[in-house]
Amino acid sequence: MIVLLVGLTISHVAGTYFLSNDRRDSLIETSERLCADHIAVITHLLDKTPPQERAALVGELGGAITAISLSDHPKVEGRHSDEDELSMVQAALKPYFATVDHSRLRVAHHQTSSDQGRGLWINLLTGFPHDRAMQVSFLLNDGRWVNFEMTMVRDASWWSPHAALSTLAMMVAILVFGSLATSWVGRPLATFAAAADRLGRDVNAPRLPEDGPWEVRRAVAAFNEMQDRIRRFVEDRTQMLAAISHDLRSPITRMRLRMDLLPEGDGRDKMLHDLTEMEAMVASSLEFARDEAVNEATQSIDLAATLAVICDDITDIGLIADFEWSTRLVCACRPTAMKRALTNLIENAARYGREAKVQARRIGSTVEVIVEDRGAGIPVAEREKVFNPFYRLDGSRNRQMGGIGLGMTVARDIIRAHGGDIHLEDRQGGGMRVVVILPQEKEV
Repeated sequence: MIVLLVGLTISHVAGTYFLSNDRRDSLIETSERLCADHIAVITHLLDKTPPQERAALVGELGGAITAISLSDHPKVEGRHSDEDELSMVQAALKPYFATVDHSRLRVAHHQTSSDQGRGLWINLLTGFPHDRAMQVSFLLNDGRWVNFEMTMVRDASWWSPHAALSTLAMMVAILVFGSLATSWVGRPLATFAAAADRLGRDVNAPRLPEDGPWEVRRAVAAFNEMQDRIRRFVEDRTQMLAAISHDLRSPITRMRLRMDLLPEGDGRDKMLHDLTEMEAMVASSLEFARDEAVNEATQSIDLAATLAVICDDITDIGLIADFEWSTRLVCACRPTAMKRALTNLIENAARYGREAKVQARRIGSTVEVIVEDRGAGIPVAEREKVFNPFYRLDGSRNRQMGGIGLGMTVARDIIRAHGGDIHLEDRQGGGMRVVVILPQEKEV
């Protein structure tokens, strides 16, 4: 719109300038010819009139735009100021007088600025016009001079109220119709950008309407096709994981029954322990696949109340979890999925880091949840790996203490599905600090 507005305004002003100059030149030339003819007719009439009657005739012929006087000497002194005007007056007088040379004819013109007695804004709007007057002194056949001063068309500049209003009308039209056009073109692009951002949070989002310019429709159609392929890919992998996990439960159960028939011993106990762990891994994988297949609606919840409930539940099982709750914290999310993600993070901190201290706050258009513990911490090289499925750290976070390595994976998947992210940091004084960022489309 800026390019369109500037370009067309310059073009319009330039066109107005050329057209106005051409029109002004034509009007001035016509006015000068009419004045020359008028002077020639009056001069011829005065020359034919007896001297004693000329004074009365001059009073009758003079007027507001024509001043006529008789004198013994010419009022126009010096050289001619405009040869074109001199030629026009000569041509007009020639039919009535035998000789019209420089000794009998003197022509000049003068301009007086019209800003005298006018306000600055009036002169600015009217283009600072000048009052133009043609002055002519002609020697009659009896030796007396007749003097004329005739007001002609004002010599105004090309800038005038009409030019200003014309330019303003054009600019308003560009802004109005340009806004409609850019809105028509930009609305699909804005929707397209929002859908691309939403795709990272919800692969099951509805398809975009294919409207707008042809290029935008092609881009939207390609985007919809890409989204369908990603959705099919995720669904296929999720169904495959669920099917494998489900099918493994039957052979694991049969193997457990057969182990029970074997005589007791270290070998039998170790095999039973491995089968128990495999069964837990299969159950967790199946649960993870089922959760991925659930399409939960987004709702506004009090995240502070949810965190308080999670901490109370964890405290009930003998762990230490404390939430500093000061006020309500409204957050738009998928409630069940978000509760599971936060439960995994807080329970991990309480179980493996001795205690969990939870804080939550709103910063602008984001909600931040911080979970701190007092454990041994996680090495920097291992912090990204803990989000991999079935990855577990040695030491305090080992298999004997529970878990198969899906808690952090599930938590980050859920957080990122909400458009947020999760970071691991060192806690001042020792331990880990988990920071969860949840963007909100608007402050609730």
